[in-house]
Parts: sequence; structure tokens; C-alpha cells
Amino acid sequence: MDVKRFASIRSQRVLIWISLVAATIYGSALFGLMGFLPPPHADLSADQVLALYAEHNVRFLVGCIISLIAGFFLLPWSTVLACQMARLEKGWPIWTLIQWMGINLIAIFIWGPPIIWGTAAFSVDRAPELTLLLHELGFLSFITPLTVFPIALVAVLVICFTKDEADNVSAFPRWLGYLTAWQAVQSFGGPVALLFKSGIFSWSGLIPFWLPFLLFSVWFGAQSWTMLRALRHQEREGI
Repeated sequence: MDVKRFASIRSQRVLIWISLVAATIYGSALFGLMGFLPPPHADLSADQVLALYAEHNVRFLVGCIISLIAGFFLLPWSTVLACQMARLEKGWPIWTLIQWMGINLIAIFIWGPPIIWGTAAFSVDRAPELTLLLHELGFLSFITPLTVFPIALVAVLVICFTKDEADNVSAFPRWLGYLTAWQAVQSFGGPVALLFKSGIFSWSGLIPFWLPFLLFSVWFGAQSWTMLRALRHQEREGI
């Protein structure tokens, strides 16, 4: 597969920056306008949850709208990642396809929960128990499907440790492989949130939320930087 024939350097660079800007907008809407950083505790009562959605209701709904618009950010990014993987993979790019499908699948659980939260905020005069149900569905949909992520990360890991390019020109240096491995392991903490409503294992706790969130932010930024660096090298060398 000759990715140079269908993926221009300029297009890949533009898509990365679109994704980075969209990710920033998504985070600002989710954590700023909607106020979900830190996430509300999982053991709130129905009346307390209703108050979350009733207070500053319009601002919250605007945040939902913006997060739905910007929630696509992983799709163009994973496509550029696939292009960079395919040019290094030997033979049919099977790991490239696994990465692309895996990350785009997890993208559904980034884009989808704001619809559920927006539905919870849409009618704040309903029974508090119904709002609580939507609230829990939204957060559990956002946190627990992290187990989809490791299969895509394993694909990146394989490229990091089997490529022929030198680390200083590659989008997949060896150190990124170790960071990717930590991200993959930590992703398995998400489903634990189904068992706990308080403490470090709840959806607002250290294991399901904070460590995956912080590690993903670091990994996403690092992978974006290495891809932009690799694109500069490919443009300079005409490869």
C-alpha cells in the first residue's frame, strides 16, 4: 500500500490541527460549560442530580450542543494516524486497520454521552428519578467502554516496536510505545465504575476517570507531536 499516492502531507497536517482544535473545544464545553470537571459523584441523590441539570440549564444545553459539534475530533486524527502506520507496516496493513476501527469505535462513546446528558437537561420538570437514570447512563457510557481502546493501542504499540525508521524521524518512537502500553493497561479501569458509587473506583475516582483522562491527554498530545514532526521530515525529504 503506497500511502504517498493518496495522503498529502498538507492534508494530514490540516487534519491533525482540526482534531486538536476540536478536542480543545470539546473539553471546554464538557468541563467548562457543562461543569463536569471534576465529574459529579456517583452517589448523588435523584434531587441532587436534578439540580445539576436545572441550574444554569441553558448554559448546560449550549455545552451539549458544542460538544456534539466538536465530538468528532478522533476521526480525522485516527485517519492520519492510520496513514502514518500504513507507510511503516510490512505487508497488508492489518494493524493499521485495527487501530482505525478501534479508535473510531471509541469515538462513538465520546460523541454519544452529550446526547444523553442533553436529554436529561431538556426537561427538568420530569420526575427526578428519570433524570437520575439518564445521568447515570450518560456517565457510565462515557467511562466504562474504555476497554475498546486497548485493541487500538496495541496496534500502535506493534508499530512502535517493529518499525525500521529512526526514532528521531518516526511518528512512532520507542518511548511512545511504552507510554501507549501504560495507556492501554489503564483503560481497563473504566468498567470497574459499575461496581462502586464512591471512592477511587467510582466513575469520578482515580482509577476509572482521573488516570485514564490524564494519560490520554498526555498520549494524545505526544502522538500528535510525533506525527507533526514526522510530517515535517517527510515533507523535507520528499518521502
